[in-house]
Amino acid sequence: MKSRQVGYVLIALIVIGLSGLLYRIILGGADEFVLEGMLPINEAIISQVDITTNDGVTSELIKVNDSYWEVSNNGIFAPKLRLFWEHVDFVSGAQLVARKSKHHQLLGVDEENSTKVSFFVGPSMQEQIHIGKWVDEVKLCYVRKSGRDEVYSIPCPENGIFSSDPDSWRNPIVIQIPRNDIDSFDFIYPDSTENFSLVRTPENDWMVRNSQSEIEGPANLQVISYLMGLMQMIPATGFEDDNIAKSLDFDAPDGSIRVNTVKESNSPTTRLKLIKKDEQSYYVKIPSQSTVFLIGYIPETTFLLGDFLLMKNSDILVSD
Repeated sequence: MKSRQVGYVLIALIVIGLSGLLYRIILGGADEFVLEGMLPINEAIISQVDITTNDGVTSELIKVNDSYWEVSNNGIFAPKLRLFWEHVDFVSGAQLVARKSKHHQLLGVDEENSTKVSFFVGPSMQEQIHIGKWVDEVKLCYVRKSGRDEVYSIPCPENGIFSSDPDSWRNPIVIQIPRNDIDSFDFIYPDSTENFSLVRTPENDWMVRNSQSEIEGPANLQVISYLMGLMQMIPATGFEDDNIAKSLDFDAPDGSIRVNTVKESNSPTTRLKLIKKDEQSYYVKIPSQSTVFLIGYIPETTFLLGDFLLMKNSDILVSD
């Protein structure tokens, strides 16, 4: 499609989206302009949600108990799940933007292009909706109830709320420890002579201690600051396939970092084990989870995060 045609489609989507907003403002959400007749599709009732696109990708969100959901046998990231149900609540009472099926393809709610979201109670399908195109300029998702021609809109502040990619529902956070909870770091390598630690002094300075437990000197505060910042949250770029993950030997990693926390901390001491996958990424695992994460480049740089985490004491020791 030529750039001018793309522009026309975008303008049409924005106009239709704004029309939906005008319906809401001018008519105050009158009954004839809102989606009604939906069976209940809230978290308390629904036991499974299937989200499917026509490329064959499906996320099956399965309720394990009242407060825990899984996708592909992995726990679902709670903030993502909460955001999903908040948007599902908008569906009942969504604002009308088009009545006829001729608009389905333009809005992306046709059978061929839509994301199909199916809600189940036990083995029975409760409802199915078609989610169409998302346009950043109007922050709306277009919605069609299966079997109907009318298209409605709901607020969508960001794309990906109704993702069919199972990995997009998993917890992407490798580690998350507040600065004040961190007492020291131990860097552990296959060659034990390369091991070293970073220890915090009572004066809140950081020192480098070698494998013989001897203090070698002060640590570079810039490197410490960046390392501490990473510990606030390291997000994964993806997850390794379970079959490949099981073949990795994390009992003999390329290196690991133990993050030791203070006694009064609510954060447990945690160990990151790293194995280099290729020139663009590392595998990372922590003992408390079976998940094998992938991490890539440090944002806005050409340096691998894994290379930084597997630093040597010479990389951080302040030389005379």
